[in-house]
Amino acid sequence: MKILFLFTGGTIGSTTRGGTISTDHRKPYLLLETYRELYGIDFEYDVAEPYTALSENNTGATLRLLLSSVAAHLDRDYDGIVVTHGTDTLQYSAAALSYAFADTKIPICLVSSNEPIEKKEANGIPNLRGAIRFISEVKAPGVWVPYQNLGEELRIHRGTRLQASTAFSDRVESIYDSFYGSFCEGDPFRLSSRYRELPNALPAFGALPLPESCREIMILEPYPGKVYPPIAEPVRYILHASYHSGTINTEAEETSRFFDEVKRRGIHSFLLGATDGAAYESTKMFTELNLAPLCRIAPIAAFIKLWFFAVSSPDRHVTPEQLLSPLAGDIVPR
Repeated sequence: MKILFLFTGGTIGSTTRGGTISTDHRKPYLLLETYRELYGIDFEYDVAEPYTALSENNTGATLRLLLSSVAAHLDRDYDGIVVTHGTDTLQYSAAALSYAFADTKIPICLVSSNEPIEKKEANGIPNLRGAIRFISEVKAPGVWVPYQNLGEELRIHRGTRLQASTAFSDRVESIYDSFYGSFCEGDPFRLSSRYRELPNALPAFGALPLPESCREIMILEPYPGKVYPPIAEPVRYILHASYHSGTINTEAEETSRFFDEVKRRGIHSFLLGATDGAAYESTKMFTELNLAPLCRIAPIAAFIKLWFFAVSSPDRHVTPEQLLSPLAGDIVPR
């Protein structure tokens, strides 16, 4: 077995000095040496470092570097690729890799750590163990995130199904709890009974030349008393997050005023986190507002998918049907 390790920084590649966590070019290699001491290394491997950054500082430019680095190595004789990555933007990179390489023939695993690996509570080594076992034993092609939450077994998540991180928590979870499967040390891989996916209806995007900033998409959050911001000239799409029940305030004059402007300018708007079950009365206004609900897709994955469509087809508007066409396991079946 032969694995490529792509080191990109993040907490898993960082050291704590004087109470501050910062990247450390030696740390990725310490990760491998620590793994060797615990489990041994009975496989060949190569190492590359496309960039080194704390993941909160990632941009379209770092995503572009990551995609191009993976693309440059996919046609080589690797059984799998491990990308070490920070937790803050783990979901974004996982979705981007998933859509770019939906046709990959090998597993691509993103491995992160909740703490620098020298700390006893760090889960970086268990997460790496999960990635290597997945590549060796399961061999499922696609983009995956092995992650062990505190006190739980290690789970394997689809790169397009990750929930956004919640405040004050380092947990990693899939929408609808639809993780792919799990490992316990000493036991074989167990496929989750909750996991199902739909066949791809779109081709892989490939390593797109993403711009550094995403200026065509405006993302909005709901809150009581919301004031909508002015819409900048480059904006072509609105992604409006919802409350947990898939709702926003549709009665406020502020909401009507904003979406009247959206319609007047020909901007397409989508609702993130929409539900497809029994709906609340307030959702009846979505049609009048021209706000298209996006159901059963992770909000971060929807954003990355929309960005990819916007870059790959700059002269055409993206439709709800395109965003809800399955690719890389992103749409969770009913």
